[in-house]
Amino acid sequence: MTVKILVCDDDPTFVNQLVELINRQPKYGTSNISITGCSDPSQLNDKMLSEFNIMFLDIDMGQYSGLSIARRVRNLQLNSLLIFVTHYVEFSLEGYEVNAFRYLLKESLSEKLPIYFKEAMMQFAQKGNALKFTASGEDYVVQYENIVYLESHLRIIHLHTRHPERINEYFYATMEEMEKELSPAGFLRIHKSYLVNMQHIKKLNYDRAQLSDDTILPVSQKKFSEIKLRYMNWKAQQ
Repeated sequence: MTVKILVCDDDPTFVNQLVELINRQPKYGTSNISITGCSDPSQLNDKMLSEFNIMFLDIDMGQYSGLSIARRVRNLQLNSLLIFVTHYVEFSLEGYEVNAFRYLLKESLSEKLPIYFKEAMMQFAQKGNALKFTASGEDYVVQYENIVYLESHLRIIHLHTRHPERINEYFYATMEEMEKELSPAGFLRIHKSYLVNMQHIKKLNYDRAQLSDDTILPVSQKKFSEIKLRYMNWKAQQ
């Protein structure tokens, strides 16, 4: 899988320096690392932010500070690891509200970056609760908790997430493949065309299920007893 990393600083020279330094780090078991450098934070829209797993943010960039970007990330309910890059230790207290992962002093870049990068990669690997797929030529990593349900039609899987304005893509796979991959993570096949994240089920009846976003989906009446049993067993373990 690809770990996508953002480096954002209003100094292009520093962006290049940090990107180069990250590129020299071991991958720690990850097949690929993709790094995006950005010296104009105003270009970062919500869809772009949703694609990054790890973000290095200059905490002081004037109007578009790293802290304001971090608040947007958390308001979007993204679980990205945030590493603030700064000259000033005193900024560190402000990061608690956005659950900052680490603070990297620019003066200690060469010394501390290898340590913090390894810790971030290990933390990301421990999460491991994400669906990886390619859609429209782009690679995506979507945390399971952000997936409401998957819909299948003629070997096309349509992903329905908590943020459809950011990720509203389809990819090619069978529902059987998705069920095999996602069932251990708490997904339930309620119908031949629908695989639902049980965390997002509000009501489950013999003919329909209501989800957290108020979507109503059909339930296979023929298999309802089996579906209900699996759902009740899952709930008992929560």
